[in-house]
This record gives sequence, C-alpha cells and structure tokens, in this order.
Amino acid sequence: MFVALGGLALFLIGISRIASALQTTVGPATRRWMATATRSPLRALLAGTAVSAATQSGTATAVTVLGLVSGGLVAVREGIALSLGAKVGATLAIQLAAFKITAYALPLIGVGYLIALWPRARGIGQLLLGAGLLFLGLDVTVNSMTGLSGTPLFALLVETLERQPFAMALLGAALGAALSSTNAVAAIALGLFAAGAVTLPAALALLVGGNVGGTVLAVLASRTLDAPAQRVAMTHLAWKFVVAGGVVTFAGPLAAGVAAIGGDAARQVANAHTLFNVLAAVLGTLVAGPMAALAARAVPQREDDTTPKYLRDEAVGDLHLATGLALRETVRISDQVAVMTDLATQFLRAGKWDPDPIAVREAKVDRLTQRVVDYLAILRATHGTDANTERLLLVATELEHLGDQIRRMYRREQRLADMGVEFSREGRAELGDTAEQVLSRMRQAFTAFATGDLPLAQAVIAGRPQLEAHVAKMRLNHLARLEARLPESHASSSHHLEVLTLLRQMDASVTRVAGWAVEAHEGAAGRA
Repeated sequence: MFVALGGLALFLIGISRIASALQTTVGPATRRWMATATRSPLRALLAGTAVSAATQSGTATAVTVLGLVSGGLVAVREGIALSLGAKVGATLAIQLAAFKITAYALPLIGVGYLIALWPRARGIGQLLLGAGLLFLGLDVTVNSMTGLSGTPLFALLVETLERQPFAMALLGAALGAALSSTNAVAAIALGLFAAGAVTLPAALALLVGGNVGGTVLAVLASRTLDAPAQRVAMTHLAWKFVVAGGVVTFAGPLAAGVAAIGGDAARQVANAHTLFNVLAAVLGTLVAGPMAALAARAVPQREDDTTPKYLRDEAVGDLHLATGLALRETVRISDQVAVMTDLATQFLRAGKWDPDPIAVREAKVDRLTQRVVDYLAILRATHGTDANTERLLLVATELEHLGDQIRRMYRREQRLADMGVEFSREGRAELGDTAEQVLSRMRQAFTAFATGDLPLAQAVIAGRPQLEAHVAKMRLNHLARLEARLPESHASSSHHLEVLTLLRQMDASVTRVAGWAVEAHEGAAGRA
C-alpha cells in the first residue's frame, strides 16, 4: 500500500512538473484566452478544453474560471462550459500515461534533469522530467496494485465494493476530494484494473466518483468569491454528480461499450476517463443556459455586486443627496480593500498565496473606483468644486492605491518563490504581525470615515508614530539576523525590507483616510 502511495505521489509530482513547465510557456495568455470565450457556451467549452490541455491543470483552470466569472469578464453560462471543458483537456495526461512507454521513464527523467540545468532550455527539461516522473509513478502504482490485490483484506474490501457500485463511486469521490485531482483517481482505477483487482465496471464507478470529488476544491475556492462564481462551482459539482449517477447505474453496459473500443486495460480506463468528461461537458454545455438560471435561484446575488449599488444618475441635481450616495459607494470600496488586506495578511503569515481571490477584489475595486470618480466629476461639473467631493475623490483613489500595494506584495512573494527562497521563520512571523497591525488600523480608519467617528479617526492618526516605531524595530531585527548570518535572512533580505516598506506605505494611506475623516467632521461642525 505504501509503495502504491509512493507511485501515486510520483505520478502527481510528474503532472505538477508538466503543468508548471507548460504554464511558463502558455500560462500568461490563458486568462486572456478564456476571457474572450464569452460569445457562446460552445466557444467557452472549446476554450476551456484547449487551455487545460495546454497547461495540464484542470483544477487550476477551473479555479481561474471562477476568478473570471467573479470579475465580470465571463458570464455564468459560459463559465459553466469553461469549467466543464477544463476537465476534458486535463484527461490528456492519463491518455499519454496509458501508452506502453514506461521503459522510457528513467531516461526521460535523466535527460530532462540535465536539460533543465541549462537556463534557456529549463522549460523543456522540466517538461521531460515531469513526463518521466508521471510514467514512472504510474508504472510503480500498477505494479504495486498487483501485489496488493493478493492480500486477503484488500480482496475482501474490493469484493464488497464490487457488489455496491455506488459505494465504489463514493470511495472515488472521497479520494478525488482528498487528492484534489481527478487524474489521480483515474490512475488508481487504471492500476487496479490493470492488476486484475477490479472489473471494468468497478473501475468506471471509481473514476467517475473521482471526477465528482475533484470539483470540491473549486467549490471551496468559490466561498471567498461572489455569487456568480459560486453558481459556476456549484453547478459544475451538481452536474458531474448527476452524470456520474447515470454512469454508475448503467456501469455494466457502458463498460462493455468502452471495452468494445479496444485497447489494453490501461487504454480502456483512459478512454473511459476521457469519454465521461466529454459526455458531461457536451451535455452540460447544451443545457448551460437552463442550469445558469437554476443556479441564479439557488444562489441569489449577495450585497457585494460588481456594479455600483448606491450611485443614482437622477440624484445628480441634489448635491447633498448625491454626495451622500457617493460616500456610501466609497465605503463599499473600502470594505473590499479591507477584505483584500485580510486575505493578504493570512497569506503573508502562512507563506502560501492564492492570488485569485485578491485579484478578483482588486478588479472590483478598480471598477467601482472608476464609477465613483466619474460620478464625482459629474457632480463637480454640475455644482462646482467643494471640499466634500474633493475628499471623496482623494479617498477613492487612495483605496485603489491600497489595492495596488497589496498586488505588489504578492509579486514580491512570487519572486521569492521563483528563486526558491523563503523568509526565515522569525522574519515571516514579524511580517505577519506588522500586517495585522496595519489591518487593525485600516479597519478603524475605514469605520471612522464611514460613521464620522472623530475620536476613532484621531486615534488612528495618533497611532501612526507607534506603527513607524514598530516597522523600524522590525528592520533592526532583520538586520540582526543578517549579522547572525542566517542563510534565509540573507537570501530574502531585499524582499523582506520591501514588504516592510509596502506595509508602511499602506499604513500611510490608512492614516490619510483617517485625516480626511477628521476634516469631514470638522467641516460638518463648521457648517452647523
């Protein structure tokens, strides 16, 4: 069993290497390709299939689709088709693995490793290395299944599951959710069937269950996004569940059809894996419209829509009313910035960044800011300049600037990861503590701005020197680690100092927002 686990790990590492190598080549263009697939569900299906086939990362592609949907670049109907197509293209890895080329696994690993040492050909080397690991892992998994199938306990378990195909599918769903990979479950099914441990109908039930479980990660990722993204993720899961239920019900006849296509055991499982995803994708694309309508009723739109909620063109004639509406919309922007900062703080402390939730909110902040700025410009052109609209303009643009700072923080972390370097444990903890202090002060400043709480705004301003002193202390702590010649601190020094600078600049923006809140209160008191 442990040998099988090791083989499966090699298989997954191989897929990850291939995906990383391909992402380097075509990754930057994938979001643009998918964003253009908005004309029809069929076009979206083809785009999703092509992108995931090129990147060999169906789950990552599906999560990227959620970001595009949440950002308003792709509609829910096309998002469903894109997500289904992502799983079709990812089956290419199992198709390649099913060929009898395991004898070339070790040569591919060796040649790929040597080529990867040459910077200009690193992508090709990583691709060959990943392919070798994939083939080697599959070979180890299949061979280990042969020995595993001879043990009495395993034989009893398989015999029980054979009589309960839905239990086999449930096992596959659990494995797919745990491993976050439909290909991993397909590899297990391939190994079991090739070893003669299970029949083809049982292998079919296992792999379709794995395809259902493989959608769970996207559902979890959608929880941090808005309603349209959640609709796509939930619809994908529900549709795969429905199709998988039909396949398991008629597993016997369908397995006979797969066997009639021909090929050895590995080829039959690979064909079943691809055919299931193609069937689910094509049928799902045909009914994507009705499913999107049902999803809209099941997952209603939440408050944080991507369009302005309070701005009203008919209110432009009333300066006081229109300014109040612009204030409420600006507060909505501040809520999004606070969520972005909260996410960035969590990622900074953990050292594992998921850029999509932050990118989606940054796109929302940019759009809302542009609408607020345009609205205020109309107000100022209609009624002339005044202090209130000027402060709102300053706050809105400052909030957009905060979003940019968070993105720069992620880019710093990404450069560090590309170099294979990590912050020291102490350094990362200190960065996390500093980010939490900035986040706490941000929430106070935004609350003061939204409610006109003068003492709270003044407390934020008064606390600025303390934050400056804290950042200075963190710099000295970092320099002390450099003097102690800690290798992590030396390698990450410029990045550590840059992140501290970004946090300090973010707090300066927070303090300015608090200052404008004080000015607004004083202006209101003067008018009274």
